[in-house]
Amino acid sequence: MTDTTLAPLPVPVGTVVEFFEAGRILLGICMAVKGTRLSVVAETGREINLARNRVLHFSRRPLDWQAERAQLQAQMRAIGQTRQALSDKVDIVELWSLLRDEPDRLTSEQLAELVFSGPISDHHVAALQRVMLQDKLYFQFKDGAFQARSEQQVQERTAQLEREAARDALLNHGADWLAAVRSKKPGQPLPTAAALGPDQRQQIIENLKDFALHFQDAAEHALVKELLKRAKLSPLPETAFRLLVKLGVWREDENTYLLQHDIPIAFAPAIEPLAIACARQGQLPTALSGSGVNLEDLRRLDTFTIDSAATRDYDDALSLEPLADGRFQVGVHIADVAACIQPGDPIDQEARTRATSVYLPDQRIPMLPTALSENFCSLLPGADRPALSFLMTFDGNGNVCESRIVSSLIRVKERFTYEQFNTQLEAQQRFQVLHQFSLELRRQRLEQGAVILPLPEIQVYVNSAGMIRLHQYLKESPSQIVVSEWMIAANQLAAAHLTAQHLAGIFRRQAECKPETQPVMSEHALFHSYRQRRLFARAELDTQPGPHCSLGVPHYTSITSPIRRYVDLISQRQLKHALATATALYDERQLQEIIMEFKTVSVKVMLVQRKWIRYWLLKYIEQEDIQQLNALVLEKNARFAHLLLPDFLIEANLPIHEDTRVQPGELVRVRIDQVNPREDVLRLALLPQGGTAQ
Repeated sequence: MTDTTLAPLPVPVGTVVEFFEAGRILLGICMAVKGTRLSVVAETGREINLARNRVLHFSRRPLDWQAERAQLQAQMRAIGQTRQALSDKVDIVELWSLLRDEPDRLTSEQLAELVFSGPISDHHVAALQRVMLQDKLYFQFKDGAFQARSEQQVQERTAQLEREAARDALLNHGADWLAAVRSKKPGQPLPTAAALGPDQRQQIIENLKDFALHFQDAAEHALVKELLKRAKLSPLPETAFRLLVKLGVWREDENTYLLQHDIPIAFAPAIEPLAIACARQGQLPTALSGSGVNLEDLRRLDTFTIDSAATRDYDDALSLEPLADGRFQVGVHIADVAACIQPGDPIDQEARTRATSVYLPDQRIPMLPTALSENFCSLLPGADRPALSFLMTFDGNGNVCESRIVSSLIRVKERFTYEQFNTQLEAQQRFQVLHQFSLELRRQRLEQGAVILPLPEIQVYVNSAGMIRLHQYLKESPSQIVVSEWMIAANQLAAAHLTAQHLAGIFRRQAECKPETQPVMSEHALFHSYRQRRLFARAELDTQPGPHCSLGVPHYTSITSPIRRYVDLISQRQLKHALATATALYDERQLQEIIMEFKTVSVKVMLVQRKWIRYWLLKYIEQEDIQQLNALVLEKNARFAHLLLPDFLIEANLPIHEDTRVQPGELVRVRIDQVNPREDVLRLALLPQGGTAQ
């Protein structure tokens, strides 16, 4: 960083040097030289081990280094005053005006000769160099010499320095504000941050949000880290999250996963009014008049829904009609969303972007606006609704005699929850018949290779007050079997029709389900179900049909949830068009595009759902102060045992030693050492053998 005034090695002891220290130029005297490092006594009296490349200027005339320390300091102060006085005479703007068109770089000595008259001493050169090195605008220092910037470069540099000054002011004032926010006690008003304007405060808030969500990938990652450091706070996403909670921007239970993955919550402003207008104008049965669609009037049927108590959007219903010859007609009626939403209209485009409804413990994000999903398209009791009906005729032994698919007009008579169906099963013959037929459908699928895994599920409900309620249920209850089997039957029937017509569709395919090659002994059925599930190939979407291994069917689609899944709506449109014209509405390329878009969004949605359910389960464990739990060992290696906590159906790793005696399939007892829902931390410890599982 020096020019021609640098002294050659070795540097004489007693040489006066100048160097930067804490942003300012200091004088020092060399007391010893060791290789490329100098032992220097600074003008402040402090002894410094200084690298030679930090030296800005070497004086040619050494001082008597053996003089008293106080005398040396006095001499250096006098030199500093002399050089400062000379520096004050340097007009850098005038010097730049003289040299701004000069292409060559000039050394400090050459510049000093231009500025000062008479003989040039060390003091002149050092004084000139002080000014030049502290200039950030007019000259550029490179390779020991100075180059004058052009007028345009000065203008650009001026703007840059102004931006840097504004950024520095924002950092300082912002750090003061955030430090005050962090120390705010509950009930106290928020700090006013008078030094910051509203736009600056909002800018800091937006940067904090981005940092809390994306950390290193945040656009202003460096700025936020510096902001937090100046506020004497940890530069971590958790710190930003806590500040946003204190500012009232986020809730304590803010679902940051939704924000991280850009999953929209509110509909675009224009969508809701369109949906309301659509619902108001669509008075059935006149809604479809003049459309050329002939609806088969099935309102005479005893049609009912079976859903959970929390369901608000009903897209499927069932009916059972005894026929005169001892046979029965089972109807699976699917809300005809395709009759309400036209391809490519704004509501359809919004549904395509969202891809699916999102069901969370504390929130429900519908694919369609509620005016449609919970009203006009929903199969509400007592309301006439267009439907796509799958009518299957069974003989007394549960064998399918014939089937057909029709566009229909239905009216749901009753609504049942899963629990209500189960409790009324013995009292209602129609429920018994449906249940027996569904068991026969399942038996036939098992004969074709279906694999039924009796895995329980856990539902987590959180009310507006933050109260958490858990409900674990088995899918093998009569109501669950009835609903699942008839939906599978309808989906299979839809796939069969498209396949017979050689039309592309959105088919669900699953490769062969691999059997367990290294079975592990365990008395716990849950252990075997989890292990078997991991051997299943992932189900994939494709435009061409293929077998679905775990369902045991030769071809399969998904058409029974058009209110909740966009691919089901597309399949419904494709099937209706095929029924009416024997041709496809969507070609294979269009369907592939829809599949790719759906996959991208649905993967994010499944991740968010899984993580947010886990968050509330951990929160429940924390709030209930649960200390110990049973754990089922799923796998084990030299460092960890991978566990399943049956009470909550969540998985966790348990650090173990090589000699820890736990085996896959074993039920053990664990102690909860730490729970942090926000950080997804669940630390467990294995209890001694005496702490047996309960």
